[in-house]
Amino acid sequence: MKKTAGMIMACIGTVLSLIALFLYLKASNTTSTVRYLNIAALCCGALFLALSVKFGKKTWLGWLVSAASVLMMAAFGYSLVTEVEVLGYLISGLRTWNDVKFWAFFSGAAILSWLVFMIASFTRLGEDKD
Repeated sequence: MKKTAGMIMACIGTVLSLIALFLYLKASNTTSTVRYLNIAALCCGALFLALSVKFGKKTWLGWLVSAASVLMMAAFGYSLVTEVEVLGYLISGLRTWNDVKFWAFFSGAAILSWLVFMIASFTRLGEDKD
């Protein structure tokens, strides 16, 4: 099966969402909602790759990549809401970089994953031959 640029981007986005999940699990202030959103995005990316191998290049599979993109942005957005207080303490000097570094790295990986998924959803993921 010939791999398209969209499939490669979706694979990179899935790996980035896995890295984001591991970084978020190491953060000090976590919520289950962000973990579940990240896991759902990871599952959408992995499901897209698995179904692409099984069914070939079908355009309807692109919805999984779009869903992964939305879920990663939701995970980042919700994590930002939960970290506003900690970031305020960091700015005021009551917290240190060590308190937020894993969340900051998670944020970078989540944003990169979202961007890669977003680009992949607008590229040619494949085309129906039937």
